[in-house]
Amino acid sequence: MVLPVVLCLFLVPVAAIVAHLFAAGMRRASLGQRIRKYGPHLHESKSGTPTMGGAVILLLWGLCLPVLHHFQLLSHEGLFIFLGGLLCGGIGLLDDLLSLQHKRSLGLSPPQKIILVTGLSTILFFLFPHAVRTPLYVPFSALILSPSAILTFLLVLSVFLATTNSMNLTDGLDGLATGVTILVLLGYLFLFPEQEFQNVILPLGGILIGFLWVNAYPAHLFLGDVGSFALGGAIASLAIVSGTALILPLLAGLLVLESGSVILQVCYYRLAKKRIFKISPLHHHFERAEGIDYSYLLPTVEWPEPKIVLRLWIVQAIFVGLGILAVCR
Repeated sequence: MVLPVVLCLFLVPVAAIVAHLFAAGMRRASLGQRIRKYGPHLHESKSGTPTMGGAVILLLWGLCLPVLHHFQLLSHEGLFIFLGGLLCGGIGLLDDLLSLQHKRSLGLSPPQKIILVTGLSTILFFLFPHAVRTPLYVPFSALILSPSAILTFLLVLSVFLATTNSMNLTDGLDGLATGVTILVLLGYLFLFPEQEFQNVILPLGGILIGFLWVNAYPAHLFLGDVGSFALGGAIASLAIVSGTALILPLLAGLLVLESGSVILQVCYYRLAKKRIFKISPLHHHFERAEGIDYSYLLPTVEWPEPKIVLRLWIVQAIFVGLGILAVCR
């Protein structure tokens, strides 16, 4: 237990320094975030901010693998979590690289991302048959489910697709996705004090705290898709091997709100030709935006970005508390 704690504390300043150096290098190379030129104007001032900061997270977390393996602290479940996060991050990295290459905000198309995440989920399912067949906790119940192999495969696929996509949608304000992930990891630390989980969660948590130093408002470095996909993949993997896939919508409730707001906005517009939110995902509704020439159902709100992030962190902390209460161990 000592080594993961030491790693966590050591990686906080290391991640902050490496992220700062990475941002400086990206800025010198003029490799920054591209903001879409159509629709309401939200973040034009952020155009050019260095992105792909998730590469720092991938690098440092990946370096923890041989260290934990050397000290025989890497379990089968721990390896699954590492690979889930790192490989999903690889998909995001490809997306970011294509975006930079083609000089546009979109890299991989949504169908391409779905195909890649589906392929990754399938590979992990067959490589780790015992890790993914963990009995499932039922929210607010002592009931434990043991689904069939087919249902387990569909669950693994659904969790990876939903979590990576939702985290990608959540990563729209400075520090939001990073802070949300830290809160989810804290929830898992509380629920599962077993060393096999602590060995993986603590180093990642330390890296994210250090990364938040440069990712908090005003961000000097964005996560990029490499970061949001890596964090989504790590949380999905944690949920699968811990048997909390059915609890995850509570533990990571803000992700559900963010993705749900997009679904509601699209469906309502197709049915009624009207909008519910000023802009979706949800966090954008609370921002000040120019170029809004349409009506929407919810009241107009214009909070400063730091206030939006802090309040959504509070909402996520409440969800973590509900998720903890939902697990009857």
